[in-house]
Amino acid sequence: MRHSNQTSAGRATHRAFTRIVKESRWVHRSQLQIGMYVNELDRPWTDTSFMFQGFEIDSPETLEKVRESCEYAFVQTEKLARVSWVGTRRHVSVVRDH
Repeated sequence: MRHSNQTSAGRATHRAFTRIVKESRWVHRSQLQIGMYVNELDRPWTDTSFMFQGFEIDSPETLEKVRESCEYAFVQTEKLARVSWVGTRRHVSVVRDH
């Protein structure tokens, strides 16, 4: 038996699922948001008041501290993406971004 993406009527079937996509990038301090995970700063950690290398921005106070400590931060964000196939084509759309 051969598997295909078509129904018995010859139409393409639609398969879809969601997945979390992680992305890391440099962000200007003005674009930082609560919920972002900071991996790195544009200066040595020892030059800041942070006790740990890598943390989540979990409050307005932490957000303000990060903004005062650096110009750019290397952050990791997550997106919930919907991936679907119609025939041999794959479509990706963002469902939720944080």
